[in-house]
Amino acid sequence: MSQANRDVTVVVPFRDVQNHFGAFLESVAAQTALARARVILVDNGSTDQSVAIASEFADRHANVDLVAQPEGRAGDARNLGMDMATTPYIVFWDADDIVPERSLEVLRNTIVKTRATVVVGREKHVPKPVKAPWHKYFGKNVKTLSSVVDIPDLIHSASCWNKIFDLDLLRSQGIRFGTGTAFEDAYVSQPALLLSERIALVDAPVYEYRRRGDGTSVMDTIWDLPQNYADQLVMLEYLAAMRQTLTPYQQETLERFLIRSMQGFLLRAPHVFGEADCRQLFERCRALYWGITSEQFARSTHDTRHRLPYLALHLGDFDLFYRPASVLGPVYGREGDLYVDYPGTSWGLPLTKVTSVPARIEGVSAGDGGTAVIHGRFSVNGIPDELLAQLELQVWFERSGTTLPAVNHGHSHDRPDQAGAVFSVTVDPRQFPAGSFPVRLVVCTRGRDVSRPCAVSPALAHNPPVNGFHGLARITAEGGNAHLVVESGQH
Repeated sequence: MSQANRDVTVVVPFRDVQNHFGAFLESVAAQTALARARVILVDNGSTDQSVAIASEFADRHANVDLVAQPEGRAGDARNLGMDMATTPYIVFWDADDIVPERSLEVLRNTIVKTRATVVVGREKHVPKPVKAPWHKYFGKNVKTLSSVVDIPDLIHSASCWNKIFDLDLLRSQGIRFGTGTAFEDAYVSQPALLLSERIALVDAPVYEYRRRGDGTSVMDTIWDLPQNYADQLVMLEYLAAMRQTLTPYQQETLERFLIRSMQGFLLRAPHVFGEADCRQLFERCRALYWGITSEQFARSTHDTRHRLPYLALHLGDFDLFYRPASVLGPVYGREGDLYVDYPGTSWGLPLTKVTSVPARIEGVSAGDGGTAVIHGRFSVNGIPDELLAQLELQVWFERSGTTLPAVNHGHSHDRPDQAGAVFSVTVDPRQFPAGSFPVRLVVCTRGRDVSRPCAVSPALAHNPPVNGFHGLARITAEGGNAHLVVESGQH
């Protein structure tokens, strides 16, 4: 096919990917629509054999060009490729992934037939699958939207490699990749989604993102590198500057992305930075998120522990952000729900509602006088582990008419990866009627007491005590929850 008939440009930045580059390039060579494409390989300063691999590939394919952009990062290389493009459509792939053979064909045909300016396809993460919030909107047929506000969750699709773009949209709106920074994709994907007046979703696997086994993938170190925090914040500040040019619905959609994509960084920042650097981050984020409603923060975050930093930002409470255990009190019960007990305002109630109280039974041991001691572990989402010892606990054996006081042993970690606090309750099975009784942990508060079901640890479920409670009772897992099963009636 002549160059004049090529209508898609594929831009591939690469740097020191010799161990993965060959497999990626073979997946490019296998594309059923490769003849319609111009492929631009952009060396981003490789010091290994990547350039030799790319050069050999370009020699074998007349529609492949190899160029160099030794300065900057992947965003600079992508911008160079975009500037060289002369086709109406453009895609951006990474050199250490795999592209299914019909990807280019599917993306190209969809954007032509739907006249969309952005097409989003389904991506696959290897070796560990990832379920993204927008995946549930894919269907068997191509779905066309007049705006991203029709499916606001789609704004979280920040990567560019599962998309094809109308090049005129990018150029007319001045949309370019971030330069000299990480997370450069969001500088293109988010503005393109927000400003596009026709978006298509195609339920076909168009990309396979491979997480490297050597720990060097971006996602392996995203929370560990201080520079990532700086790059993420700069990117969000850049996008936030768009708000004044957007409609109210577009603004609300953008706010979802601004909040959700920073929540992990805000949660971990106090463990990564010293107080001075954390305070600087805190003040910049206060300006970034000013004016957003508490309902929007609650809707755009995972759980209570991710919401409290945004409460701190809104109220200007740096201690709540940096050392939450110094300002938080015990939880408060209200209408069957628990709330973090923080002396704030009613504005923050949606952010202080506790989303989960994980509790599970982990063991059983013999007590005095024929009793048994049930051991468990619990946590309260949003409450630092060191505050859990302040909570008064009971254990309710539902349907038995029995609620017993529990001993809260507080924060105790036998392993580095363990979280939460330990509790125990002494049970005399001879005081119970025969039957099966769901086990619920009761958190006693100055408001209402609130109970939550207990699960059973896998170890206890697979290896229950041989004699149960002296042959009278045992702990079982039924429907995912712990039950006290008493074999005979009261004695």
